[in-house]
Amino acid sequence: MKESRGVSRLSFQVVSLAITLAAGIGGRALAADQIDDALSGAGKVWYDKYCTPCHGPGGAPGEAVSRATKQPVDLRTYVQRHGGKFPASDWLAVIADTRPASVHAPVWQKIKDSQGGGVQADGAARGVVGSIARYIISIQTK
Repeated sequence: MKESRGVSRLSFQVVSLAITLAAGIGGRALAADQIDDALSGAGKVWYDKYCTPCHGPGGAPGEAVSRATKQPVDLRTYVQRHGGKFPASDWLAVIADTRPASVHAPVWQKIKDSQGGGVQADGAARGVVGSIARYIISIQTK
């Protein structure tokens, strides 16, 4: 009988531990989802302000045309067109390109100016572009 109680007690402890771990993991996942939602929401605000004029609302094709394909750019398929992964370094390089021929140079400058200009604004502007990226990730079609 003692052994049966020991097994029952151990089973109860294992089940309790599993429930506790699941709740803890679920809580972290929920917090991560809430952070992603907040960043995506902020990114949508920035996207609407800086990107919609060329790329259209919600990432749908607007007036922007790919130099390579001459086709309208659909940001809802951006990840798919990059092998299923969001190319973060490429994204930043395209958006933050300050060369005069860069189509995004004026927008990058507007973003930096909105962050106060100067050296510190560069980091803040990269944060804005990062939140826009989160938004773009959130609108991908399957």
